[in-house]
Amino acid sequence: MIIPPSSKSNYGFYNNYVFKVRDTDLISSLALNWEYLKALMVRLDEEQLNYRYEEGKWSIKEIFTHLIDAERNFCYRIMRISRGDQSHLPMYDVHSFVANAHAEKRDIRNMISEMELLRKATIKMFEGMAEEVLEMTGPARDVTISVRALGYALVGHSWHHIDIINEKYLHAVRG
Repeated sequence: MIIPPSSKSNYGFYNNYVFKVRDTDLISSLALNWEYLKALMVRLDEEQLNYRYEEGKWSIKEIFTHLIDAERNFCYRIMRISRGDQSHLPMYDVHSFVANAHAEKRDIRNMISEMELLRKATIKMFEGMAEEVLEMTGPARDVTISVRALGYALVGHSWHHIDIINEKYLHAVRG
């Protein structure tokens, strides 16, 4: 069981994501988050998936693409820290990644399958970690952060975007 990091810690940019996921095991949280996200994506039609609530905002499909890219980036950083690498990795330009992913041309079933495999790999990565690895720290943006905290940030980031979809997109596409 992987428990949440201390709520007394400061994770800078990652605070909102880390502390969005409380009182639950990381593996359970990863699985629950995926099931919710998958159920959300499969029930939307193409028009809904391509909806933008405002000019210049990402579509739901683009948000989903961003979640796939972000999970890969979180996991790469987690792997580097868990292997003792203290290199400062550059941030990636999320807007460029989304624009060049061409989400509007992708089939949602393919995207769901990709994310499902990716999430399974993320879960396996954490299941294979020793407790001392979870406490290893390294640089990420403006802070030094543990592998454990980055795992929770990954899930919290996904919930953050799910909340945005529910608040800003779904009320408009339903009614």
